[in-house]
Amino acid sequence: MLPPKKKLLTPQLILYTLVCCAAALTPLALGWVTEWRRPAVWLLTVLAYRWIEQSGFTASPERGPRKGEWIFYGIYLGLSGSILWPAVEFAYIQRTFSLGLLLLGLAIAAFGTWVRYQMVTTLGAALSTHVEIRPGQKLVDHGICRYIRHPGYAGVLLFTVGAALILDARYSLGYIFLFFVPMIAMRIIVEERDNAENLAGYREYMQRSKKLIPYIF
Repeated sequence: MLPPKKKLLTPQLILYTLVCCAAALTPLALGWVTEWRRPAVWLLTVLAYRWIEQSGFTASPERGPRKGEWIFYGIYLGLSGSILWPAVEFAYIQRTFSLGLLLLGLAIAAFGTWVRYQMVTTLGAALSTHVEIRPGQKLVDHGICRYIRHPGYAGVLLFTVGAALILDARYSLGYIFLFFVPMIAMRIIVEERDNAENLAGYREYMQRSKKLIPYIF
């Protein structure tokens, strides 16, 4: 088995940073937007999310049989849109500034980032962006995974909702709930089916844990 690798700076992270900076700063530079507070908070929030996540990520060179690859691309599209559409919407629709809404969005996004980071560090090299069971992979049921089976999805949903609230991007919230959430729901179905069939102890784990919300769901 090849040893896992930890790498902070990746081409994907650099591209994400540049795209988010462009989405937040271009409307300001072109004069489409005059308010800088919400775009600044949004930019710092989305960058912190990804950089914090990457700081705990351990890449594994091992690969296993992958299932439902089409859902991977749907998730990628859903996540990209959920992050970027609020900035695009704000460039065209600037609603009245609400400090309360900004702080609420920031708190939700920060909590989602924390949940996501807990997932990344708990799973370690077992984390994969694909639905796959790698050679020698074992069940992880400690830390945050003791309570919910999919903390990564819970975290990213909280983060995207919070980031949209920072910009008061209401149409983008519709995109999150009408597209991104269903894609995650389908991914969970495929993932749990694969884990139950191929990962020792997963069926029992399903009986003592919840999917997304501790003790509730």
